Amino acid sequence: MADLQIIRIDDAKALVRVGVPDPERATPQEVRISVTLALSEPPHFPRCDRIGETVDYDRIIHFIRDDLGEPAHLIETLSDRVAGHCLSLSPRARWVEVTVKKPSVLSGDGVVAVTIRRER
Repeated sequence: MADLQIIRIDDAKALVRVGVPDPERATPQEVRISVTLALSEPPHFPRCDRIGETVDYDRIIHFIRDDLGEPAHLIETLSDRVAGHCLSLSPRARWVEVTVKKPSVLSGDGVVAVTIRRER
């Protein structure tokens, strides 16, 4: 098995218009997005201590906060958009797992979440 470098971002907040009924999409809602990105062939970082040797996680966070795109009916669509972006960041990206949580769906305790995994 090849060595992998794993980058994780947990519960990044985004305000998005998401929901099946039109009134639900009328107002931005908070979602929380977690990403696990696997990169193959990690360099020996003590010798290669440069951002160019990895994926700049700020590019993932910026996409989540600012570039999720048009309103969506499903949080699955948001997951897919984030996954596609992450895989496009590096030819070393092997797989990505994205979880989108939508706290506003359930009243009381609990959170609705969807996780997708995409592989190159």
